[in-house]
Amino acid sequence: MIRSMGVGIETLRNARNDPALSHKIKEYFYKYPNSTAKECCRALDLDYLKYGGRARKIKHDTIRWMQSTVAVTDSHGQLPKPLTSVHRLEFGFEQPVPAGFVAVLEEKACAGRVEGAWYRSPNRNRQLQYFDENISVRVYPKSGTCRILSRRPLGFEDLRVHVEDAFGKALPTRAYLGDSFKAMISGLQVARRHRTFQVGPLTPFKVDFYRNSRGLSILADASHPECLEVHENWPTWIPPLLEFQRSQTQAIESNTKVASEFASQISTHLHVMQGIGSAVDRLNETIDRLNTFLRLRPK
Repeated sequence: MIRSMGVGIETLRNARNDPALSHKIKEYFYKYPNSTAKECCRALDLDYLKYGGRARKIKHDTIRWMQSTVAVTDSHGQLPKPLTSVHRLEFGFEQPVPAGFVAVLEEKACAGRVEGAWYRSPNRNRQLQYFDENISVRVYPKSGTCRILSRRPLGFEDLRVHVEDAFGKALPTRAYLGDSFKAMISGLQVARRHRTFQVGPLTPFKVDFYRNSRGLSILADASHPECLEVHENWPTWIPPLLEFQRSQTQAIESNTKVASEFASQISTHLHVMQGIGSAVDRLNETIDRLNTFLRLRPK
């Protein structure tokens, strides 16, 4: 029965070099899901130092697959909810990276992969990349497109600071303090999110029908062989909507400022009028005293 379950299942990502060995490890964890990677290697006569990492990854994927294999309905008669997770949140700039910045990055890029410094990728795209313990940045020279990923949980403002530091390590001080750089950083926004749904083995496919209208790409590929993956992009109508909301907010803030200044001026005028009223009252008292004095004065 275990062999029949394994037929047709694509090789896991960490098992491309030896699919037969990975299949044996999967069969072991199907049968003994509570075993450890060390016990698996001992039972299959494998070197733990060499195959321990692969065994741990296969156990993780196997347990997730077994957890997603549930009944058609639960005890309350409701449809089961597939396991889902957001495994990547991608950021980018509203506008492409200026060509002048790209030229400086190309000039300062190292030949090999170096942490904390810009370098050129060896693949055919030849993009400019940067990574450290906080973020990973990728800039495509031809289009100026920038893709930013956080390597640990970060708030948006913290992410912005790390992005500024990454570009500041290559750009000259004049460019770093210029208006173009400030405009680029102010356009930092969420560009894409990857969400996975654990559903079991799937034949690879991709649906881009909803990409332009709703910003959704639905696919299944070798990166997550037992998951339905959804790429959530910003649809084309989202930026104009956000720009409209931003302009409306600015208009409201401007109107609020005008109303506040008008209220301040009214308050000042009321204060002056109160002072005039007090002066008039004192003048009336003085006139009354003068009239009384004139009446009582002997003729």
